[in-house]
Amino acid sequence: MPTLRGMSQRNNLLRTVGEYLGPANADLAALTRTRQTEFTSSEDGRDYLLTFAPLSFDDWVVATVIPAADFLATIERNAKLLIAVLVVLTLVLATAAILSANRLIGAPLLRIVNQLKYIESFELDAITRTPSPLRELDNLSAALTQMSRGLASFQKYIPTALVRTLVARGVEARPGGRQEVLTVLFTDIVGFTGLSERLGDAIVPILSDYLEIASAVIAERDGTIDKFIGDAVMAFWGAPAPNERHATDACAAALELRRRLNQHSDENEPNRGARLRIRIGINTGRMLVGNIGSSERLSYTVIGDAVNVASRLEAVNKRYGTEILIGEDTRAAAGDAILVRRLDRVAVYGRTQGLAVYELLGLADQGAWQIPKWVADYEAGLDSYARRDWADAIQSFETAVTARGDDPPSRVFVERCQGYLAAPPPQDWTAVSLLTEK
Repeated sequence: MPTLRGMSQRNNLLRTVGEYLGPANADLAALTRTRQTEFTSSEDGRDYLLTFAPLSFDDWVVATVIPAADFLATIERNAKLLIAVLVVLTLVLATAAILSANRLIGAPLLRIVNQLKYIESFELDAITRTPSPLRELDNLSAALTQMSRGLASFQKYIPTALVRTLVARGVEARPGGRQEVLTVLFTDIVGFTGLSERLGDAIVPILSDYLEIASAVIAERDGTIDKFIGDAVMAFWGAPAPNERHATDACAAALELRRRLNQHSDENEPNRGARLRIRIGINTGRMLVGNIGSSERLSYTVIGDAVNVASRLEAVNKRYGTEILIGEDTRAAAGDAILVRRLDRVAVYGRTQGLAVYELLGLADQGAWQIPKWVADYEAGLDSYARRDWADAIQSFETAVTARGDDPPSRVFVERCQGYLAAPPPQDWTAVSLLTEK
């Protein structure tokens, strides 16, 4: 009978058993019960599962040898398959979760964020309801829509374009300002008090139309509406957004406002029985611009002597029968872009020094329109007036009246010169008209 060692030389499994038992094979004789063990062969380095079971006759022992890889192959294969299935299932579930989260949460939140940007820029008309199956997001969208409606109710009370610009430029809502050279405009309706007394409540739609026209014109010319003061409008150019053409744009706005108001009156006067005329004062200079007020209530406005002069110039129109007057600094800043006539040199109420005042006639780029000859006659009269040559001044002013058909400022100076002919002024007289009323 061949020995175990001899058999092991012909069979790897038997060789593994022989390697485990050793040369003497003594352990098998003392074996009384089944023994199971795991053994790593030193020859091939593989793991084997060994089982030795003694029989009840002739000291036989049944040895079972199974390579561990063969025994665990099915388990490893099933484990790998299970892992692969779990990975695929996880990816599918994660993708589905991401898509669902994006549809249910991400996309609605993104739309709501965009709605908040509309509120920040006061574009309230762009805000719409964003429905969502999630109750929290749906409630948030509903609250956002409700908030936009509330803000829209107050939108008419605040200059939304100004707020939008301030927010975009990062200007905080707290008291403060800076000195800048700007152009400010004041406008007022001629005879508004008497008109309102005559029309009563019917004056409201007329005033609303006028303010609507003024607001549109000022916005189109990049102006900032400061405030409405009854029938008066105060606006300025050059802030909060810088504008190198602030003087020219202010003059262009004044001319366009007068044109549109005249057109509106022509179309509506037969029905309303009221034709509106306005007086406008414009001045340029260094002024304080910023948030003026208290911590509880602020107004983005301009203050300073140049602002007061613009207000006074609006009232000076009444004295000369003109409609649009500008200060000498506005004339210099606008330069050749505007057409004017030198009206007078006045000391407005509250000032002692004379200020050259000009009547705004038009824009230089309005077709082939040129300064008419009567302007030269009028300015020649001013020169004679300054030289105390009353007779020559009267002749020039009357020539201007005739050439134009009627010229209220020329009539004012004719009357003034006639008074000086009758009672000459003192020797220290200067050609500065002192205005004692606002």
